[in-house]
Amino acid sequence: MGAGPVSGGVLARLRRGVWPGANPLRRRTDLFEPVALLVLSAAAMVVLLCSFIASQAVLRDHLAQVNAEHVDRHQVTARVLSAVPGDDAAVVRSVAVGWGAEAEHVAVIEVPTGTQLADSVPIWVDPQDRPVPPPRTRSEATQAAGTAGAAVLLGSGAVLGGLFAAARWYVVKRRLAAWEEEWAKIGPHWRHHHP
Repeated sequence: MGAGPVSGGVLARLRRGVWPGANPLRRRTDLFEPVALLVLSAAAMVVLLCSFIASQAVLRDHLAQVNAEHVDRHQVTARVLSAVPGDDAAVVRSVAVGWGAEAEHVAVIEVPTGTQLADSVPIWVDPQDRPVPPPRTRSEATQAAGTAGAAVLLGSGAVLGGLFAAARWYVVKRRLAAWEEEWAKIGPHWRHHHP
């Protein structure tokens, strides 16, 4: 004789494994895991969408700033005029530099330690001929956007994971307490009928 027909296929067994169904031994707490998995999956999709939106917003803002800086800033060649006294840094030192017709503009900037008097150094200036940092690049804007998106993704993932773990711990605690309570009622009868 054959073993009889298999009730359901692989998909049916998988569905029963994920969703408990009408099993007479099923408890209310058994529904928590599939429902939590469904909620967690939906939340993960929302988190992915939010991290994408955040990174795109940061990228737009940073690219606008990069474009504005490239319009407003220009590079000039300045001549080192004198060292600033008392500055003995190992890598960079402060010096006075001048640029423009007959060094009409003067400022104190940091240059590599080996820079000598009368050496030429490139500097960036704004429309008012004040020294400013070099304009940021598109790759720096992209990196900032990626960092923002990753921060949203990792932070939200940690919060969701923590919430799921806390909820699961609570449900397992409740499940064990219910089993203990039921065993207190059934245990003495079971021991009496089954030596």
